[in-house]
Amino acid sequence: MQDDGFRYLSRNFICLWAANFLYFGSFYLLLPTLSPYAAALGASTFQVGLVMGFFTFASVTIRPQCGVMAGTYGRRPVMLAGVGFFSLVFFLYAVVDDVYVLYAVRALHGLGHAAFLAAAAAYIADLAPVERRGEVIGYYSLSNIISMAVFPAVGVAWMKYSQDDFTGLVWGGGAIALVAWAFVAGLQECSTQESRRPGASLRQVAVRTEVWASSLALWSGALCYGVVITFLPLFAPSRGIEDFGIFFSVYAVSTVVSRAVAGKLSDRIGRKKVIVPFMLVMAAAMIFLAQVTSVWELALAGALFGFGLGAYFPVLNALVVDHTPLRDRGTALGFFTSFMDVGIASGAVVLGFAGEYLGYDAMFFWGAGILFLTVFVFANAVKSERK
Repeated sequence: MQDDGFRYLSRNFICLWAANFLYFGSFYLLLPTLSPYAAALGASTFQVGLVMGFFTFASVTIRPQCGVMAGTYGRRPVMLAGVGFFSLVFFLYAVVDDVYVLYAVRALHGLGHAAFLAAAAAYIADLAPVERRGEVIGYYSLSNIISMAVFPAVGVAWMKYSQDDFTGLVWGGGAIALVAWAFVAGLQECSTQESRRPGASLRQVAVRTEVWASSLALWSGALCYGVVITFLPLFAPSRGIEDFGIFFSVYAVSTVVSRAVAGKLSDRIGRKKVIVPFMLVMAAAMIFLAQVTSVWELALAGALFGFGLGAYFPVLNALVVDHTPLRDRGTALGFFTSFMDVGIASGAVVLGFAGEYLGYDAMFFWGAGILFLTVFVFANAVKSERK
């Protein structure tokens, strides 16, 4: 096989992988503890939802523009600005004493999140060789999954053993994010003069078939993910399953396995041939989840869910890059990745609203139905690649 010059032990890949791992570590450290903290400030259930919503709204609103900036000014400067701002906002949580101030802090945090994610997605796309793009993006995205498996538990344990010392937690989160910033600083800029040339507008990029179809597919998977992470802690006990944490443990393991395999497989046989089957696996997981009655069935649902979602997200990412000119890559990935946050939020809110009246099992069935519909649209819109 011809040497493409890429090495996993290269400075740029190691620094980017570590930066992403630590960045999401600081994010996940805060995630499971923020709702109880907001409630302690006097937030109602609806206001707790708004605390999460302000972050998502701010991030989604500016992420496509951050992608444009990553194309104009380079990936590394936008990543540095994003993770640097994200780390500093952590320290504002320590002085929050009102839920309305918390809204503002969450919105600020969302701005840093948007800048880092849009630029990091473009950077790894630039770094990956064309013939190994799915493989490299898949291995890079494991940093997020491993971080998700570790840091939420650390955050919960900290709050338990420190007697709810939220201030100490956010200082720790800020310190972790600053270390992530240091790794980003160690990167070498890999964008070129070609990638910084003025490209197509956001509207022109968004209407390209592979971009909008991949974004729609990402949205549907994220919608199901949002439903599961929000309502599984309520659904499982209603079925007599108290140890629902096994779902997330098995989900994390199966996601790692699928991401390690799917990206490389898509390089060999084509993106569409990998994306469609794994989307169907995820839809099947949603149907099975609606009917579980034991902890072992819940574990199997978690394995199917993680195997499906874990595989097709990085392959969708690679598909967008495959069909986007270099100068438009930042814009396209900024647009595409924003659908992850939109999907999670809409799943929790829209299907959550439906579930309140129809029941949790109906909510999971609706999620599966949306996935099946999206598979049909995606499969007919995107042409199969010749491999």
